[in-house]
Amino acid sequence: MKRIRPYITTLCVAASIFVLDAVILNQGFVAVLLILFALFVFFPIAFLLRRRDRTKYERRLVKIAIYVVTGIAVLGFNTLQNRIADRRAIAIGNACLAYRAKYHQYPVTLQQLVPEFLPSVPRAKWDGGNFNYSRGLEPNHEPMLWYEAVPPFGRRFYHMESGAWGYLD
Repeated sequence: MKRIRPYITTLCVAASIFVLDAVILNQGFVAVLLILFALFVFFPIAFLLRRRDRTKYERRLVKIAIYVVTGIAVLGFNTLQNRIADRRAIAIGNACLAYRAKYHQYPVTLQQLVPEFLPSVPRAKWDGGNFNYSRGLEPNHEPMLWYEAVPPFGRRFYHMESGAWGYLD
């Protein structure tokens, strides 16, 4: 316990940053700032202390490592959520194509796919973000699904017929 005591505040701050940036905001912006500050502000300050107080220097290095690992974990978590959303979008897109093959039109809403083509309409991400759907009523417009990959603006689009991905914002 004595070895962990100097790092409890740092671990609590790091956990709070993870929850804020990975779960609530789901952006990664705070994580990038955290990594930059740790490497370009905190590390040089710690480096200056290395000759004066070796113990304090080593503790600061551990704290810097905690912040860098937290930032990397946030970015990894956000990437994982986006990959899961991509897979779910493809499954919904395939269900829409199967619906069209059977009924000769795309569903008006995604809920029409349940339960015949999907057991339920999945959420885009763990944080509860939903998929948006446009069925493409014009003859030259194909149906699309989209979700917020990087809130509030970074929307990722899946074009069902072509299987192509795109970003907006």
